[in-house]
Amino acid sequence: MDELKKRVYQKLNEEFGDDVKNISKCHELSKKLQEEKTSIEKSLSLASSEVPSKVSAAIRGVEEASRDINSLTSRFDALSCNVRSQLEKVEGVNNKMQEYIEKIEYLERTEAYLRCVKTIEDLSCGLESSLSEKDDQKSVQLYVSLCDLNKKLEGSLCQHLISFLHDTIHFWHNLLKQKFSVEFEEVLKAIKWPVISGNSVLTTPTPESLQKFDLLTEHLLHIQLPEDLVVHPVVTSTLLVDFAPLTLPMVLLLRPLRKRFLFHFHGNKQTNRPDKPEWFFTQVLTWIRDHEKFVGQRVQPVFNRVGMQHVSAKIEMMRGLVQLVAEKLHEDLPHLQYDDALFSHTVDETLGFDRELRESFSYPSSQPNVISILTQAQVFIKWINMEKKYATEKMDAMLSSETAWLPLGTPELDELRVTECGESFLSLLLTITERYSSLPQPGHRLQFLDLQLELLDDFRVRMLQLLHEEFPDPLNSRLPAILNTISYLASVLQEWGGLTHFLQLYYYKLQNDRTGSHTEDNITVSSLPQLDDIQETVFDDILALLLHTKTELVAQLCEAVMLEVKARSREYRKDKWFAMTSPKELVNPSVTPSACSMFQVLAEKLHQLQELLSVPLFLLAWQTLAKDLCQFIYEEVILQNNFNEGGSMQLQYDMTRNLFPLFGQYTQKPDAYFAQVKEACLLLNLPKGSALLLRETLKLSLDEEGAEEGPQGSEVLADVGVHNLAPDQVIDILNLRTDLIIV
Repeated sequence: MDELKKRVYQKLNEEFGDDVKNISKCHELSKKLQEEKTSIEKSLSLASSEVPSKVSAAIRGVEEASRDINSLTSRFDALSCNVRSQLEKVEGVNNKMQEYIEKIEYLERTEAYLRCVKTIEDLSCGLESSLSEKDDQKSVQLYVSLCDLNKKLEGSLCQHLISFLHDTIHFWHNLLKQKFSVEFEEVLKAIKWPVISGNSVLTTPTPESLQKFDLLTEHLLHIQLPEDLVVHPVVTSTLLVDFAPLTLPMVLLLRPLRKRFLFHFHGNKQTNRPDKPEWFFTQVLTWIRDHEKFVGQRVQPVFNRVGMQHVSAKIEMMRGLVQLVAEKLHEDLPHLQYDDALFSHTVDETLGFDRELRESFSYPSSQPNVISILTQAQVFIKWINMEKKYATEKMDAMLSSETAWLPLGTPELDELRVTECGESFLSLLLTITERYSSLPQPGHRLQFLDLQLELLDDFRVRMLQLLHEEFPDPLNSRLPAILNTISYLASVLQEWGGLTHFLQLYYYKLQNDRTGSHTEDNITVSSLPQLDDIQETVFDDILALLLHTKTELVAQLCEAVMLEVKARSREYRKDKWFAMTSPKELVNPSVTPSACSMFQVLAEKLHQLQELLSVPLFLLAWQTLAKDLCQFIYEEVILQNNFNEGGSMQLQYDMTRNLFPLFGQYTQKPDAYFAQVKEACLLLNLPKGSALLLRETLKLSLDEEGAEEGPQGSEVLADVGVHNLAPDQVIDILNLRTDLIIV
């Protein structure tokens, strides 16, 4: 029976576990067991005599278990009531504890709030007292304490306290600023600030006034409002937002200059003239020059002393004055757009002012500048259209000038034969580059670059149009001058293409082109080549066109010379080379009479080309002529005739003693440019036996189709000094000898 109880208890523990609340299931379990008991009782027959003892024992076990369950159920009900009672008591205690905690937190917040209010009131009372006692140092210290308290309360949820503190800080800030501003202005008068009418700054101020200036500057820096409390003024343009607020001392230092600027350059004053923007630009630059020494030597040390070393007093002063100019331009430019001359002049002066600021006063490019006024959409479009208009007009003027194609004649440009027109056009491009190079946005610079490329192509087309108007004789026309201009222009563009300015523009252009045309390919800056690795330039397309034109014009000049030479060579080509007297029989060998006219015109044309063309172009021209002339003599003189011994010797004399020397003044080895002619003369003048042996050897080295079967023929030719003629060509030349024809 004890074993059965243990099993029952184990079963109940497994069913209910340790959770007291699960005991409520005992009713269900009791009902289930009762049902099982009834079912068992029905299934057992009273007549079963086989297991009466077992059935009785089972019935007794079930009855005892049922009694135990009923007992446990009663105990659970009592325990459950007790637990619910205890939980209700605990919940009440928790609610009271939460109320107590909230009251404590409220009291603590109230106490902190009251302490802050008390602190603010104490500081305000102290400020009031120190002001009445004229203790400026203490007033500044108390004001700084208010600002420090504001930092400590950052993020506080008590908006009433924050608002109260901010109002208090603003109140005392305005009061102290007004007090110190009045005193500061008095000190400025004492030290004779600003410099006007040529008075000398800091030559007469007393040490006491300078000391007071330093002290007031320090006070003004200390009472500067924290950034989060500064109320930014409303500006007339979003561009002026870039001008960060100045420090209080600098605002007061610039106040008299601002008044003078507004007085002279606004309204109906005679100094406010739209056609004279240089007046206010010059005035501002003069103010910067006159005051930069004092600001650097007197104001900057105070900045450093109060921990503001990162602020440059000189740059602050310049930024304040630049803002005056920016406001003036922003007001004037919209009205000037309707007058091209005034608009263009204002843009010129603005660019000059910005350049002077950077070059003479080291104004940082990171600071806001007046160029941003010119890059506003409407103004910028007007600007770039004006640049194009004036550039086109200047191009028209320079091309129509009577001296446009005359060389400048200066020593450094003489070798390049630079024309007036070419130099003027490059100066125009260079001026445009200087004007837009300071623009901060690459997109704006790229638009100006596109304008330059457009002007370059326009200039190229205009030169080609002029060439079409020339007379048939190229050497006596403007063709050489135009060719010099094209060559010079190409060489300068090649040099410009490697400059950092244009390399950066090419990089930006490449970036824009790729991201613009492949928006779905996720092209990033990292996929672009590094700046140092870029081989192409922004001028590659126009350079290709210029170099192509240059090659064509050189070929045209050389063709004109060759036509003249060919026209004078008819008698020479038809001379009786097969029946000439040997020069050995003559006392003084001389050039073939029929060649004199040809060599004379060649010499004249070479000299003319040398006078007309730049050194690089003439080098290209005479080398081209030498190549063409070599081919002409080889094909039209040598291969078209037969030569006896006298003819062979005379031809060699004409070439080596007359033709080659014509080019000898341009190179130390002129014969290198007439390789075919030189080797042909060598073959024609070989001893007869050597010539026969050479011809037979070469014939043996060729197959039936005339192709060389092995290196034997080339080796034999090299031994006799022939390196440029093929074996079959050598055989053809040897067959031209009359002394070998009958063999």
